[in-house]
Amino acid sequence: MFSSLRTKLQQTFSAQESYDPAWERALDAGADAGYFTHDSAVWTVHGGMSPIAAGIRALLTQALHPGALAGVAEHSNYRADPLSRLAGTIRWIFTMTYGDTVAADAACAWVARRHAPVTGKYLTASGAQLDYTASDPGLSDWVHLAFADAFLRSHEIFSGPLGPRADEYVRQWAKAGELMGVANPPRSEEQLRQAMAGYEARGELSGGPRVAEVVSFLKNPPLDPVVLPGYKLLFAAVVATLPANHREMLGLELPVVGQRVARIGGKAALGLAGLALAKRGPAELAARRRLFRLGVLDDLSYPDRGLTQNPGVPNGYEQILRREYVGHGEAVFQSLASGIMSWKLHEGAGLRVLADTPEMRVATRVRLGIGVGQLRWNIPCRVVSLIEEEHRRGFAYGTLAGHPESGEESFTACLEPDGSVYLQIRAVSRHASQLFRLASPLTHLAQQLATDRYVDAARRIASSAESTGRY
Repeated sequence: MFSSLRTKLQQTFSAQESYDPAWERALDAGADAGYFTHDSAVWTVHGGMSPIAAGIRALLTQALHPGALAGVAEHSNYRADPLSRLAGTIRWIFTMTYGDTVAADAACAWVARRHAPVTGKYLTASGAQLDYTASDPGLSDWVHLAFADAFLRSHEIFSGPLGPRADEYVRQWAKAGELMGVANPPRSEEQLRQAMAGYEARGELSGGPRVAEVVSFLKNPPLDPVVLPGYKLLFAAVVATLPANHREMLGLELPVVGQRVARIGGKAALGLAGLALAKRGPAELAARRRLFRLGVLDDLSYPDRGLTQNPGVPNGYEQILRREYVGHGEAVFQSLASGIMSWKLHEGAGLRVLADTPEMRVATRVRLGIGVGQLRWNIPCRVVSLIEEEHRRGFAYGTLAGHPESGEESFTACLEPDGSVYLQIRAVSRHASQLFRLASPLTHLAQQLATDRYVDAARRIASSAESTGRY
């Protein structure tokens, strides 16, 4: 139902005809947690759908400063290729938010290099002509304030109030300002308000023909017809929530439907985008993989990581151990190992596999779909270890919240000295809740049936390899 909208949104945000979030997935690399961790206010504010509204608000707010506006108008191709500029901004924000410190520093350095040639002259609100560069304190400070205010206000308006975490967000996001050359960014919501009010009090903000040109473009951007109606709803909602004096300088009026209805329309547009897109984007999923790998974040639904690697079975857990002969020879072993590591074993058992990395790796998050259509149940797991021995290959995953079991399951292709190839499945788990404990006869039967289907799929993989003599 939402596949067309999902595709168009992904193309819009990435400026890619064939969407491939490779740079986002690469954020799982790195040796530290980054400047902001999973429990930070920055992750809260930059997650979800409200950043879409924040992007519109930030552009409108930045345009109020004639120097910042001159830099955009004279040194960017926003009219000819607006999506590339949008994609570049998204890449910086997400790398700063979710990357490790090396990636975040590199992203800021890349932006600084892009800004180095941005120089020129602009007319102030009083009519004086001034020189500008992108690194001028007044301009870089205003851009930081516009971003911080836009993301904070958009989250509060479209996602919900932050309370004391608003101060936490401003304080944390100050790091981004410092890396972009802002000498003393605000550290609290009140300081943010005062800093923005200072520009107004000093008369540094203004409207004018150039503002009207940019606003006209933002009101009617060249977006795909599938995306454009939702954008217009959201644009009206953002305009309705701007300060009245900002709307006046931008030459914008309150939507005729009123603030309340406009806000409802904006929430509806973001809600529709949320249904089309994943709850967590590739950048956040990549960061979670890195944090899991580093031991900063452990979101497994059980405390005993490594259950399938240890020989014993802890108290309260049950074990399923299945070892079945599936074929003979090196080709069969390699084919089965490849099938396990590429999720073909699971797909062959009738599961829909949605993994957040194209290749199997430690910390990959996967949802295993059981059922059909609206009745499909997506069971979440995370890969906790890889088995990469000469004659044993496979992996183990652990359960996440929402799985009916708590524990681990491993899938291993085994090549014996006589050339026999076995599939070994080991599950060490316990029921995730009292409800599933009450239904234990059914869950045991379901586990047995699932194991049978894995074995059948392994034999089909082996049979195909034996018939061709290769993998």
